[in-house]
Amino acid sequence: MTFFSVIKKNAKIALKGRWGGAIGIYAIFVGVSVFLSLLEQMMLGRFAPVYIPWDSGAVIDYAYFLRILFSMGWAEWLLIGIFALMSLLLAAPLALGITRWFYLLIQEEGPAVSEVFYFFESVRRFGRAVGYTVQLGLRGFGWGMIFLSLPAGLMSICVRFLRIETLARQSRAAASVGIMLALGLLLLMMLLYVIYMNKYALAAYLLCESDEISVREAFRASIRYTKGYRGIMFLFTLSFAGWYLLSPFTFFLLLLFVVPYHSSGKTVLARYLVEKNRHQEPQITREFGGASLR
Repeated sequence: MTFFSVIKKNAKIALKGRWGGAIGIYAIFVGVSVFLSLLEQMMLGRFAPVYIPWDSGAVIDYAYFLRILFSMGWAEWLLIGIFALMSLLLAAPLALGITRWFYLLIQEEGPAVSEVFYFFESVRRFGRAVGYTVQLGLRGFGWGMIFLSLPAGLMSICVRFLRIETLARQSRAAASVGIMLALGLLLLMMLLYVIYMNKYALAAYLLCESDEISVREAFRASIRYTKGYRGIMFLFTLSFAGWYLLSPFTFFLLLLFVVPYHSSGKTVLARYLVEKNRHQEPQITREFGGASLR
């Protein structure tokens, strides 16, 4: 039996008899997100109603949407900012609460659905959840700019050359080849970016495991623990791609199985990496390793 097969088998064992709870916690998260989105659209509709031609023969004028975007006043931008902040303050603790629920699940503790609200129970926990989300977003944005700037810049230069009407045929052909190379490079850099960002993948689990570890310490530990395993973590996620591709053919009902299954599998893998590295460097992780989840 392969390593991935063992991880997935344990993920299914952990979910046995608890699929309802797994689906329920995601239903809470999706419900909150949809409610905020609908409320935002309703409020914005009072300030900047946008007409979208839904009939099949119509062509959507994207320039129209850009004009609407840049013509919005301070009130509209204020509403967008308020709802973005509300989404952060609600979604960040909920998302980390879901991670905690699965971390409890694989320890056979039979977590209640109410565990998703764990990070709302105190100001300190709430602040750690929001701080983690903000830091992860900033790190992701910064590294994304580094990884994607080269292919984006190359593509921009080639497109500029193609817009020159007097450009020679050979130069136009070279610019076209440059665009193809830029697209290939973009795909490669996106792949490397996803693999590289896996170095932060264990931080959420460490924050869920102990109230004592800080966000900064969780990120540092995650970087150490994932060293040499980031490609494996990517391949593990890629092994679920077939399930996700099949979901549209089931009217997305298959997601009720795939999402909890994938989340449980990721948590089993995360737990394995945490414990494996904790035994290798006990002098560093002793302070947080013995913390109880409750």
